[in-house]
Amino acid sequence: MGRKDRGRKKLAAEKAKRKAAQEAKRKGNKTEVVLKKVETKDSYRSVTGVLTSRKLARDIKIGSFSLISWGNELIMDSDLELTIGRRYGLIGRNGSGKSEFLKCIANREVPIPDWVDLFLLSEEQKPSEKTAMEIVIGKAESEIARLEKLSEDILEEEGPDSPTLQDIYDRMEQLDPSTFKARAGKILRGLGFGDDMMGKATKDMSGGWRMRVSLAEALFIKPALMLLDEPTN
Repeated sequence: MGRKDRGRKKLAAEKAKRKAAQEAKRKGNKTEVVLKKVETKDSYRSVTGVLTSRKLARDIKIGSFSLISWGNELIMDSDLELTIGRRYGLIGRNGSGKSEFLKCIANREVPIPDWVDLFLLSEEQKPSEKTAMEIVIGKAESEIARLEKLSEDILEEEGPDSPTLQDIYDRMEQLDPSTFKARAGKILRGLGFGDDMMGKATKDMSGGWRMRVSLAEALFIKPALMLLDEPTN
């Protein structure tokens, strides 16, 4: 990345940050402006944005959203709105930044409220000693633990009358740990897993079968925000 590209990226990020801070101040929003930079093995991503909707609102609105990756300005000074119950599709040529956009949301590099559970389905499960059943149940157990911690925080901050707190309790009841094994087995069988395949370590599965394991995780959790990267593949 050249010096000119780095300078342009820095100026764009600072401009977006200042604009987001001004917008938050004007609306009386106490949410802190988020400016995160993420380095991965082969890319560099810079994201800015400010939460303009209420922290506990069901619909998410993020202002002054900018995304820079590989030194390229993919999205600049835009509004991002995610309305509950809606489905959205991304259309663009290869390399236009669709995957980077989904990753920055999945990694919460923009201020997605903690109560919004999300799942990015983009690649097959990594090979390991764990079976498909263990992975699916383990994901559900992690989600229950996250919700329990979140409910404690909201109870302390908002009190027992918080509507979001009731939503979290309903979500935990819906997951119901006592049914984990039966429900996981039903989903895996629906994806073609027999008893032998369910008992096999994922390191001994092909990429196609490991992709089904990732899909089973998503189907079991049923997150509020599901992100699919190239779902037709």
